[in-house]
Amino acid sequence: MTGSPVLTLRRGRDDAGEPAGMRSPGPAAIRAVIYREFLLLTRNRTNLVLSIMPTVIYLLLFSTSLSRMVGTITYHGLQVSYPEFTVPAIMLSSMLAASTTTGTALFQEEIGGMAVELWSYPMTRIAYISGKILATTALVLAESTAALMLGVFLFSLHWPVGHWLAIALATVAASLVFNGLFLLLASLVRDFRRFMVLVNIIGPLLLFSSPSFYPVEQMPPILSLVSRVNPVTYGINSVRDGAVFGLGATWPTIIGLLITAAGLFATITTVLTRRSRDL
Repeated sequence: MTGSPVLTLRRGRDDAGEPAGMRSPGPAAIRAVIYREFLLLTRNRTNLVLSIMPTVIYLLLFSTSLSRMVGTITYHGLQVSYPEFTVPAIMLSSMLAASTTTGTALFQEEIGGMAVELWSYPMTRIAYISGKILATTALVLAESTAALMLGVFLFSLHWPVGHWLAIALATVAASLVFNGLFLLLASLVRDFRRFMVLVNIIGPLLLFSSPSFYPVEQMPPILSLVSRVNPVTYGINSVRDGAVFGLGATWPTIIGLLITAAGLFATITTVLTRRSRDL
């Protein structure tokens, strides 16, 4: 009787600690996981609409109305237009919404028992986790970049070439952090109702307790204090400083975000690896 070796799950472990019969070439396995993740994330129209609509609402209604009323904002002693001040925050809102989508997809995969089927295929843990991180981060980065470009187009913003480099680096670093944050949440929380409450509260809470649509000097004292430990504050500031002042002003924040992302993904890898061993 012949069967497909791809669908065969063998018990036992090899010398490297991987389940026997579950090792395959890294690049091929990573490409397969990335392809699967893109299908999973892009074919769920409900999640896509939920991740796109908040950004469209902020851009077309909130910021366009306030830009006529506010005019300019003093940011670190420099007068900037209100759209220039808020577009980084709108981009971060899109980033949070996209990260919510990737975290929800991972949670649904775990709670639905799909993880058991995935680990029945001949792939290493590193290939699975690396492919998932790469694919989800790419989606978050793509949606964030689209929001940024839409804001730039709507408000006719113009930044020097060097400032665009700072914006690009800050966007990548922030995408890594917030994708990692929601993936970690999805990997740690096991109760469905608790996860749904947390994932729908954390995004708005982080966004509006940061200097997103208003300068930190004009925030209430309690919110100003909270903003100092809010990761969204540093994500917004990294993009905003890059747009207004260039790379020289934002590179320390970018490095801090990259270090934070590395810590988050190391923790995610540990949690998912431990969970796969318990299957």
